[in-house]
Amino acid sequence: MFKKHLSFYIILGCTFLFLNCNSDDITSLSVGEDFTSTNIRVLSIDTFAVELSTMKFDSLVTSSQERLLLGRYLDDYMGTVKASTFLRVHPTTYYVDDDAILDSIGLVLGYDQYFYNDTTQTSTISVHKLEQKLDSENGYLYNTSHFDYDTSSLGSITFEAEPHSDSLYVGLDYNFGLEIFNDIKENIITDEESLYQKLKGFYIQPGSNDNSAVVGFASSEVYLRLFYSIPDELENTAYTYDFYIDSESTAYYNKIESDVTGLTLEDITSQEYNLASTYSNNVSYNQSGIGYVTRIQFPTIKNIYDINDEGTILDATLYVEPVVEAYSEIQPISEELSLYTVDQNNYLSSQISDSSDFIYAYLETSDSEFNNQVYTMSVLNYIDSKLNEEPEIDNALIMLPEDYNSTINKLLINNPEASNFKTKLVITYAIYEKN
Repeated sequence: MFKKHLSFYIILGCTFLFLNCNSDDITSLSVGEDFTSTNIRVLSIDTFAVELSTMKFDSLVTSSQERLLLGRYLDDYMGTVKASTFLRVHPTTYYVDDDAILDSIGLVLGYDQYFYNDTTQTSTISVHKLEQKLDSENGYLYNTSHFDYDTSSLGSITFEAEPHSDSLYVGLDYNFGLEIFNDIKENIITDEESLYQKLKGFYIQPGSNDNSAVVGFASSEVYLRLFYSIPDELENTAYTYDFYIDSESTAYYNKIESDVTGLTLEDITSQEYNLASTYSNNVSYNQSGIGYVTRIQFPTIKNIYDINDEGTILDATLYVEPVVEAYSEIQPISEELSLYTVDQNNYLSSQISDSSDFIYAYLETSDSEFNNQVYTMSVLNYIDSKLNEEPEIDNALIMLPEDYNSTINKLLINNPEASNFKTKLVITYAIYEKN
């Protein structure tokens, strides 16, 4: 809760300050005769309110992210999380020897080392034929996009994921492969258009009862492979014929869903709705891939004008405490986050930067204790813009990991009350009076 009085430390007799920010309303100091004849007090103010709330993007672009996500698990904070993949493939050539005989067919999924949650638990994935061609009017596909598929499985596998190994192989129905194989041999399938008349693509989904992990597969290492041989050759040579994921932007995407029935997140029913942390156990939420984001606002920042003396802001640092109990080795916490703004309707606006580069939030551990962690970030430019905006804008800061669209990692944040005010905004403010 914001206190009406200001708590600060006073440093008297300063003769030199490095200035980071100017403001039209809060006068900046200048180096020169006026500056050297000035008595300076520097205040460190940490009682401005920091309000946290949770919103959810209606959708996230998950096509062309270079990663396929597959898996399902249950989370005490985020509910049931499920990731499935839609993709289409084509060969590099439409030719197979007339004497070739199909031996088997399968889907190769090359791991990219990403995983989230427990890979020691058994997972199941099944492969289905699409009944619709993947397509989009604007060239993007989203975590909420859907295309019809055949509910009959072409093949499935039950396994324990090994994200740091090479690949996973899923054997597929021989008759399905034989039809495609023979059509290529007989010149019925000769190009992408004729291929898509027969094979529009695949839908790959996790088991409906899985409680294991979401695992990443590299899009460049995922392909349909046909194994065949040619009789009457002097040597019994095994051949392969591969179909790779298309290079188009709508060739694949991840459908990522969560069921938050019975949780506080259930109250968020639209992108415009903000769930105040005071109504969600003093905690706010982020989750990649799904679209949950913590909004950060400073509703009392203009109380700085209650300081009657002329001065300037030298620094503004935001400290945000994660809920460390929510993380583990199988659910790691992000070390670095980018800062963005969202507008009053929660549409992404811009990335926060200073004069030289983008601004990031970094996870720091103090006192050599894992349980004493906090994100720190400079919000000087953002605070400066809030103090000078006309008219006032109801925007907010958000923090996103770099791979927000291609992972499902969560981040829970304690608001000031829950964190014993470790979540706080600290303003360094210089006041000066001429002699």
